[in-house]
Amino acid sequence: MITNRGVKVWPNGFDQTFHTDHWRCRFESSEDIKAQKNDIPDLLSEAVYHGVDVIKTENLYEFDGVRGYSLGQGQ
Repeated sequence: MITNRGVKVWPNGFDQTFHTDHWRCRFESSEDIKAQKNDIPDLLSEAVYHGVDVIKTENLYEFDGVRGYSLGQGQ
């Protein structure tokens, strides 16, 4: 999911959304494929390799099977 100023723009976002040059991307693993510890640094390395500036990261965790983070718009 990609958001801009708190509004979902991908997938199925609104074309009319006013965009700034600050984006938030949320990556989650699927039920079938769980994320591995090295997936996050690998993903960040790919972003940097392709010229994407990464300014902040936050990991999303579950505690005893309970989501420890808020869902984004449209999730």
